[in-house]
Amino acid sequence: MTAGTAASRPTGVAAVLAVAVIQVLAIVVTAVLWFFHTVFAGGACGASCDGAAADAAGMLFIAAAAASILVTVSAAVVAGRTGRDLAWVPLVSTALVVAGYLAAVAVFDAAIR
Repeated sequence: MTAGTAASRPTGVAAVLAVAVIQVLAIVVTAVLWFFHTVFAGGACGASCDGAAADAAGMLFIAAAAASILVTVSAAVVAGRTGRDLAWVPLVSTALVVAGYLAAVAVFDAAIR
């Protein structure tokens, strides 16, 4: 870098993948939290437990994580083809992961109570 020039920022695919590291970290952390939340939920489903809803909660969390990955991969493809800076997309996808986790926990807790 010479004097008077701006520092170069990653653009296109590199920018999306650089921010996607945060998304991967969020998926790993929420998956660990989901595992411990379901394992230590108080034992097996009792008579009042809705097993189908508990399973649906798990599918909701997996669907949210998969959708976030799909959105980020799509952004990387578009950024690679157009050269646009789409680094904000993995951040929105990370919010999708966290929202999916919170919704899944709410559904799971309602199912086992």
